[in-house]
Amino acid sequence: MIEKCLACGIEKDSSVKEIYPYPDQGLIDDPIDPFFTIDCQELRPGEESDWRVVRVCHECFHRMDPDMWISREGWESLEPVTPFETLPKLP
Repeated sequence: MIEKCLACGIEKDSSVKEIYPYPDQGLIDDPIDPFFTIDCQELRPGEESDWRVVRVCHECFHRMDPDMWISREGWESLEPVTPFETLPKLP
C-alpha cells in the first residue's frame, strides 16, 4: 500500500521493508517498515492536551530525534507538508 510521509510528503510502499539508513543510532539492523508512527502533543496550559498521530519516513524520523513522543513545536520544526491541525487525532 502506498503511504505518504506526513512531514516531507515522500511516498513509499508500506509493505516493502527497508534498512534504517542511520546505523550509528543503533535502532535496528534488520529490515523494518518504511514509516514510524509517533504521538504528537500540543500542550495547552489549563486545558486538555491535543494529541495527534504522525507517520514519518526514516529520514524525517532522524531529523526529529524523537523520544517517546514529540511536541507540536517539534513537529513544526520540520516545516511539514501536513499542518498539525490536519494530523489524525490520537484515538
